[in-house]
Amino acid sequence: MQKSGINNKLIRVFVLQLLFISTVTVLGVFVAAIIVEQVMVKTALKNEAIHYWAQLEQNPNHPVPNTDNLRGYISIDDNLNNVPTELRDISDNYGRVVFDGHKPILFTEVRDNKKLFLLFDEQSVRALSFYFGVMPLSMVLIIIYLSAWFVYKYSRKTLSPLMSLAQTMRHFDLSKDELDSLQLDKYTQEHSKDEVSVLADSLKGFTQQLKNQLQREREFTHDVSHELRTPLAVIKGSLEILDKQKDKTPAQQRAIKRMQTTSNDMLSMIETLMVLARDSKLGQENKETVTLNKLLPTLIQQVNNTHNADQHVVISLEEQADLQVEAPNQAVSIVLSNLLRNACNYTEKGTVIVTIRKSSVSISDSGKGIAKDEIERIQKPFERSSTQQGGYGLGLDIVRRFCQRFDWRLGIYSEVEKGTTVTVTLIRNH
Repeated sequence: MQKSGINNKLIRVFVLQLLFISTVTVLGVFVAAIIVEQVMVKTALKNEAIHYWAQLEQNPNHPVPNTDNLRGYISIDDNLNNVPTELRDISDNYGRVVFDGHKPILFTEVRDNKKLFLLFDEQSVRALSFYFGVMPLSMVLIIIYLSAWFVYKYSRKTLSPLMSLAQTMRHFDLSKDELDSLQLDKYTQEHSKDEVSVLADSLKGFTQQLKNQLQREREFTHDVSHELRTPLAVIKGSLEILDKQKDKTPAQQRAIKRMQTTSNDMLSMIETLMVLARDSKLGQENKETVTLNKLLPTLIQQVNNTHNADQHVVISLEEQADLQVEAPNQAVSIVLSNLLRNACNYTEKGTVIVTIRKSSVSISDSGKGIAKDEIERIQKPFERSSTQQGGYGLGLDIVRRFCQRFDWRLGIYSEVEKGTTVTVTLIRNH
């Protein structure tokens, strides 16, 4: 899910602006209509009645108003013969009535023994108001909408380099992409005098420093790992010669086995560090289809030979499903081998159960377990549980780093004195 960006905010502001303008306009027209009907028309009809009464005083035979929009009727001494039937029973002095299929406005006023009915039909006035009121208002609204759209487009065009730079950084993944793929030079060249150039130039300097630092770290890790392999090879060869000698005491035999296990651990660690030193390439060109049902028996056999030669644990494999994953075989092997070695190292005597499920692999041991407050800490470099002995404190950190790189989920559940279950979910549903 992507976070809301500047473009989305601009669209939101533009839509809110149009809604605000439209709402205010509709409310304004509605209020204006009420004012026209309840104030202006009513006042005009009152003035028309005043004028008629004045004329009637001067001329008793003065006719009632009769125009295209205004019709007048008068009753004398409650004689309603000259008044249309629809108007005779109306008691309100002002309001709309149903008359001749229309809804005109009726104003009535009584003086002495006379009652005046003024019927105002504003249909023709509405036509004039449409052409001289609604049409100009609509044109003004269209102009306002177009100006708002122009402001939005101009703002978007102005901010497009910044949004493009943000998209470039959002889709960049340091574990998969090279720093040079950012191509920040185009932002500094095309926008040499604005804030985008300043930001891109700062990012360029930062990425260059990061690139140099990563390169130094990889070279150092590779060189140290390479230099350590030679003395470890000599140690392993010497231990093999000692192991073949006869007349060894049980204590000497146990010491040789411990040293062989430790040297194997160190060689495996060195190989892993060399893989991590090449992390910019791992996972891109080396992806393949890894079948866990075929890989795990081989890994279990290797761990049995190197870390379980005395058979102090029984490693069993439970295949509940067939599991295949698209990933480098070396990365999968490193993760599962580390977890298997940990399970053997930290279980003095008992069982290790490897379970293959539809999307994950779980490794459960019957060892001493890990306290809940220590689970997060032991995933950091050179950290071990207080209940664990030996090791270098790098195993779980290496597993965590590989899981992060390949978007695998690492779960650890443990109970003290009951054992630990580590689950690696290799196929995740996004």
